[in-house]
Amino acid sequence: MATTRENTQAAREAKLGELHERLTGAVEQLVSGEDWARALAFAARFRARSFSNTLLIWTQHAGAYEAGRVPEPVPSYVAGYRQWQTLGRQVQKGQPGYMIFAPVTGRFATATPSDADSWRRLGKGEKPRPGEVVRSKMITARPAYVWDVSQTAGDPIPEPPAARLLEGQAPAGLWEGLAVS
Repeated sequence: MATTRENTQAAREAKLGELHERLTGAVEQLVSGEDWARALAFAARFRARSFSNTLLIWTQHAGAYEAGRVPEPVPSYVAGYRQWQTLGRQVQKGQPGYMIFAPVTGRFATATPSDADSWRRLGKGEKPRPGEVVRSKMITARPAYVWDVSQTAGDPIPEPPAARLLEGQAPAGLWEGLAVS
């Protein structure tokens, strides 16, 4: 009889497989230069997300639009469930999220960073030994969900500050600091 942990792992693997199939399907639909240009323009709007995740969001949102679950054909702002709650918004009942890949990271330590074989994974709460360097590294991915703002209700989303031309004298050395190649 399979344990709960094995069942959970099997369910996660199945979701990751489904996600990989969706991603493969999305890439296969990018057949022309125009298709790629639209996909890249869309991805540029979601710079914090990987290109793979932006494709997944794009295709799942298109499906939600076709099904009448969202009012616009292109998502405008996506976030996870808890992120929406911190913004004073709640995902509307019955709105399925868009499944994406979320990185799972681990902490690794070594006293000799140049030796690739010397890195050891730190356990939860484990502190590095004196003199060790610690780095985080992605070790796998797990399925996670995000929702478009149109799938939520609550407080208005704060508008980003509008760019405005600065006035007055620039601090000494500002231009030289920016112009260094």
